[in-house]
Amino acid sequence: SDVLLIDTAGRLQNKRALMDELEKMIRALRKIDPTAPHQVLLVLDATTGQNALNQVEVFKDKAGVTGLVMTKLDGTARVGILVAISAKFALPVHAIGVGEAIDDLAPFDAAEFARAIALS
Repeated sequence: SDVLLIDTAGRLQNKRALMDELEKMIRALRKIDPTAPHQVLLVLDATTGQNALNQVEVFKDKAGVTGLVMTKLDGTARVGILVAISAKFALPVHAIGVGEAIDDLAPFDAAEFARAIALS
């Protein structure tokens, strides 16, 4: 099957023109495939903290976010934000990043994540 990845790096939820552009991209995709996009993953920086809740809310509304990837979990004690976001928005977490190497991006394992929090 075909896969199309669109990286829209650098978009902030408070930049209206960029968010409007994101909506326009989705409309363009739907002209080709009315069921597109099939997955919309929001990549969040864990160091963002509570602001991430607002980011998810806006991106979910504008882009129809269906899942999350959380990066920079190695450099912050704010790992609880991942739990809060997932619970509030009922979004699955697909992967977490704990470093800069390619192998530092790993599939998310909820049981392992909970164990790590409990042991810290």
